[in-house]
Amino acid sequence: MPTPQMGAAITDGDAALLRDLTHTLLRAERADEAFQFALDRTCPAVGASLGSVFLMDGASELMSLVAAHGWPDRWRPWLGEMRVRVGVGPSGEAASERRVIEVPDVFADVGLEDWQEVASELGFRALVALPLVSNGAVEGAATFYFADSGVPDARVRALLRAAADVMAAIAEKSALQNRLRRAEAALDSGNVAHRDTISGVEGTEDQT
Repeated sequence: MPTPQMGAAITDGDAALLRDLTHTLLRAERADEAFQFALDRTCPAVGASLGSVFLMDGASELMSLVAAHGWPDRWRPWLGEMRVRVGVGPSGEAASERRVIEVPDVFADVGLEDWQEVASELGFRALVALPLVSNGAVEGAATFYFADSGVPDARVRALLRAAADVMAAIAEKSALQNRLRRAEAALDSGNVAHRDTISGVEGTEDQT
């Protein structure tokens, strides 16, 4: 089970969140449902009004949105098409630099002028973007958006890091399962071809 960093007081609610996240990692059969559940449980626990999970899109430099929490209904039709370029914006920087990106106030950061209109529409002022890293590989990024400006305290930082670790493990587990399914499919195809070859040889021998 992931645990918060030393110095962060663990409440009963925090412990329940960590148990739920770990249970999701171990039992979820679909990665998209696991990401959505983890995001929906974590956002209220840390006081985030919005949340997003992005995963690397194959070998490209883009990340695709795979889970979203709290986004207005009018945004729903476009969420499935949302892409973030690695290295661009807080989520992209978190993935490329493999570190947590904290923005205490979007409206006070001259480098995020393009975000200010979106922040006004969605109602957030601060955000935290965390890389999803598993076994040295960057799987994507998770970003949490907060209505009030400021930086998270030690407890919230610890929960965000624990949630990001679980999400990274979910991504890795899903990738391993996909590789296993492809290997099984290839093995089945090979077995069928082998049986057909044997049947053809036996049929030729019978005719002689």
